[in-house]
Amino acid sequence: MDVIIIVMNLILIGYLLKYLKLLKESDRIALNNIVVYITMPATIFLTIMTKVSPSDLFEFLKLPFAIILTDLICGVLSYFVGKSFLKLDNKSLGGFILVCMLGNTGFLGYPIAYGFYGDDGLARAIFCDMGGVFATMLFGTYVGIKFGKNSGNILKEFLRFPPLITGIFTIILIFFGIKLNNFPSFIIKTLEYLSSATIPLIMLSLGLSLSPSAAKFGVFYGILASLFRFGVSPVAAYSLSDIFLINGLEKKILVIESAMPSALMTLVLSTLYELDVKLVASCCFITTALSLGIIPIVYSLVEILLI
Repeated sequence: MDVIIIVMNLILIGYLLKYLKLLKESDRIALNNIVVYITMPATIFLTIMTKVSPSDLFEFLKLPFAIILTDLICGVLSYFVGKSFLKLDNKSLGGFILVCMLGNTGFLGYPIAYGFYGDDGLARAIFCDMGGVFATMLFGTYVGIKFGKNSGNILKEFLRFPPLITGIFTIILIFFGIKLNNFPSFIIKTLEYLSSATIPLIMLSLGLSLSPSAAKFGVFYGILASLFRFGVSPVAAYSLSDIFLINGLEKKILVIESAMPSALMTLVLSTLYELDVKLVASCCFITTALSLGIIPIVYSLVEILLI
């Protein structure tokens, strides 16, 4: 529970900074840019170089594939629910699919995995997040183009996301046997300083992003999205872990990462492709708020069932 309390406190600080007008909600863009372009790549590089050996790569690389398939399952099921049962128009249907399909494997997944399992958990969470990024760029862009109004370039979006590029680059280095001590100590120390800022900045940014007033526009959809994020998604991930023969800590992190709330990136996608932004904002807030109570339950179940 200490992990969740720490996460809640950091998010609350971010929200209070906005409430007290010391920071504006728009300031999260600057914080996100610092995280995405500077501190998160440093964290990814150091963690993978430190915690992943060439012999581990095959097992670790199962995680992004499992996350991609999990997101795809949630996306397909949410499409049928939104289309056949809820009778949503295209804008709302696209937004509903996004919040049900895409989880916050990075901006909330990193602190949660690190808090529960330390650097070992964070290393595996990074690989899960790589799958989440692929799903966001591929499936998220497809949903936006199909149900929204604007076109997009998937390759361009990939190339604009440094954490993914850093992850792939670091995996290549490990594959060729390059180790962290092959780099000058001043570079490693610089990266360590930058990396230490990643999780606090992520939490502050998340606090700035949350808007309780947005919840009133779609409480019903927020609850439905929560059923997908905290029910369908971890069950699918657990089932896929058996198919892919994923065990041990990898399996625990996979299930926990699959139970993350709706990704804040869905807000960016819904704005870019002119989907139902109010529905998406509502679902992001509701699933994130509920996750702080549900994730400890998921963690407890994982520890009991996956001994």
